[in-house]
Amino acid sequence: MAKRNKPLQGLLGPLETDVMETVWRLGDATVRDVHAELVDRRDLAYTTIMTTMARLAAKGLLERDTSGLAHRYRPTVSREDYARSTVTSVVDWLVQSFPEPAMSYFVEKIDDTGDATTLATLRASIDAKRAEEGE
Repeated sequence: MAKRNKPLQGLLGPLETDVMETVWRLGDATVRDVHAELVDRRDLAYTTIMTTMARLAAKGLLERDTSGLAHRYRPTVSREDYARSTVTSVVDWLVQSFPEPAMSYFVEKIDDTGDATTLATLRASIDAKRAEEGE
């Protein structure tokens, strides 16, 4: 499986990712602002950006201010908070749906880091949970 170029691409489509990254960086933007930022890297129509931003607003990721002539968009959540909540949702789903492979993967990743302290802490947590269940 190919790796994504940007971390959020697994959660949002490539264009949605580019739009959100742009709005997060600008903080407040019109469709024209985002189009101007992206058109040099991608051959995109203005209406494509407009549709994408409307969809992101419908998903609750952008807030649309319609008080002026040009609609302004602001992120409803920071990039960090969005990433954190998405990771939590994905990991929760993985652990609930595939507990053994998911946990084995996490242990392998911790073991690959060579961080003996983290692995020892994980072992202690597992031992404490087992002891608690045995009571």
